[in-house]
Amino acid sequence: MNSTFRRVFRQAVVCALLWSCVDFPFADAAHTGAQAPSLAGASLPGGDAEGRISINADETATASADYVSGPNLGAVTGPFVGTNINSVVGADAFYNHGFEGGNAVIANIEAGHIWSNHEALGHAQQLPNSPLALNEFDRHATWVGMTLGGRSGGASPGAYQVGMAPAAQLYSGAIASQWSGARTAFSFSFNVNAFLDQYRRAFQTGVDGTGRKADVINSSFGGGDITGTSALTVGVDGLANANPRTLFVNSAGNLGAGPDQVGAPGAGYNDLTVAALGANPTYNLPSSFSSGGPNDYADPFNGAFDNARQVVDIAAPGQQLSLAYYGGESGGNGLTDNPSVGGPGPTGPADGPAGGANFYTRGIAGTSFAAPTVAGGAALLYDAAYVEFAGNADARDARVVKAVLMNSATKTSGWNNGQISHPNGLGGVQTGQGLDDRVGAGRMNLDAAFQQYFEGTADLPGTASGNLGLVDEIGWDFGQVLQGTTNDYYFQNDLAAGANFTATLTWFRDRRLEGNAFAFDDSYDDLDLELWSVAGGVPDALISESFSAFNNTEHFSFALPAAGEYALRVRWWGEVFDFSNDLNRESYALAWSTRAIPEPSAALLLILACSAAAMIKTRR
Repeated sequence: MNSTFRRVFRQAVVCALLWSCVDFPFADAAHTGAQAPSLAGASLPGGDAEGRISINADETATASADYVSGPNLGAVTGPFVGTNINSVVGADAFYNHGFEGGNAVIANIEAGHIWSNHEALGHAQQLPNSPLALNEFDRHATWVGMTLGGRSGGASPGAYQVGMAPAAQLYSGAIASQWSGARTAFSFSFNVNAFLDQYRRAFQTGVDGTGRKADVINSSFGGGDITGTSALTVGVDGLANANPRTLFVNSAGNLGAGPDQVGAPGAGYNDLTVAALGANPTYNLPSSFSSGGPNDYADPFNGAFDNARQVVDIAAPGQQLSLAYYGGESGGNGLTDNPSVGGPGPTGPADGPAGGANFYTRGIAGTSFAAPTVAGGAALLYDAAYVEFAGNADARDARVVKAVLMNSATKTSGWNNGQISHPNGLGGVQTGQGLDDRVGAGRMNLDAAFQQYFEGTADLPGTASGNLGLVDEIGWDFGQVLQGTTNDYYFQNDLAAGANFTATLTWFRDRRLEGNAFAFDDSYDDLDLELWSVAGGVPDALISESFSAFNNTEHFSFALPAAGEYALRVRWWGEVFDFSNDLNRESYALAWSTRAIPEPSAALLLILACSAAAMIKTRR
């Protein structure tokens, strides 16, 4: 795509006027194999001339956990023989420096609560409960909780119990008002007020009554709203925008390859959406069930565009996992459907029929568990940031953590972000896509993330514009770019020919939540990422560029065509829309690397093979 066509295309997009008004609430159908709704010819969510969307706070919505039953699923005890997932994704780089999550707070928000009586999860606490939710212990939440922050304990403590951030403060928020179906249900209904209450506590008012906010929020459920424009999606994006030092991590869903298969809340903008990787071969390919894009794009001003946006940001292992078992008669395990919050509640023993506090479920699969793997990894960055960047709160900005994790990700087999040889013939690349439809930037690599975060340039002072001076070959910055300017980062040393150069730029869509009544889609800026060769101390020729029209992440990775001086450039291109008449400037996070970054381990992720057989749960 040449620059002239690109400019005409973007101007046509921004000038289009396709007003409309249909909502896509969280829908159970998105997780039953039904096709996600198409926006071709459809209208947009309700939104007035101010980008305002009304919220019916008393409404009940539905969603499903992003879980897939796997082979040999069952509750088991006995010695575990397997590979340590934490080591495979590189977490040892943090552990070896004393960072296991101790300074970080993680909140898991989903249908039910993490079972705190399991031997690996006795430290799990609860957010202040909403009276509009059942607030029951749940099997799925317990699996996710162990992935996030399980600890060794019980009669046979071991590494098999340890989650990604075992020392983190782990909180559980529950929103379900009813589970759908019989025993071991994974679909549920929730009251909108309860939904907003739990997210507001984690993002804004505090997890424990002291005002301490979560550093990372994980949610492993979803459905519907493929454009990320429903009132709830805009509202939670608004909470993320207003509380930018909390990273919101979501599962992509389990509907398979796209287009239009990633549902909300993962289809939102101000989050990190995670795909699952399969166990064979070596977690180097997306799981067949893992939802992918591209998704349709929509906003209240321009209308809808088919298959125009990448929604998956990163990937992590999501198959053949063994996690903490909960078999009590509550949550999705309930023998009754618990038709209302005031209903009879759970019955039966807390441990359940198949085992108790020392049992684990094997053969687990789903993006539900890839997401907390990444969320727990992010908590390690937050833990370290409180120590190593104690005087710089911007190091804990969600955009920074997101950019660092994405830029340090390992490219999986077949990774394709649509980049082509740049038409100018100078040896670089050009992409209007930025990310791979299935795995985003690639597989999380915490060993590389440790280097990305702490080695080289770690945030330039302030948020100046224009020539930002010299930077190292690896690093990150939290910055702000203005209309009519570019922010240029000059590498202080010549870069080598053939060296792999990777860069990631990410920012927020400006959204807002006003009480429980309205969500606002205020504005959306469009930034570009470019690499230039430098001659005579100034950028001389464009080498590579990522310029997607509707994404809020730009990314490229390629081999440098020649040795020499280079500069990385962030460009404010324009506004996709603006209802708030805000200043034409945008805060962003930028991460880059030109070093060869080692893989964390050749081992597989934690496949906790068990020597003792037990009851196998019926496949759903």
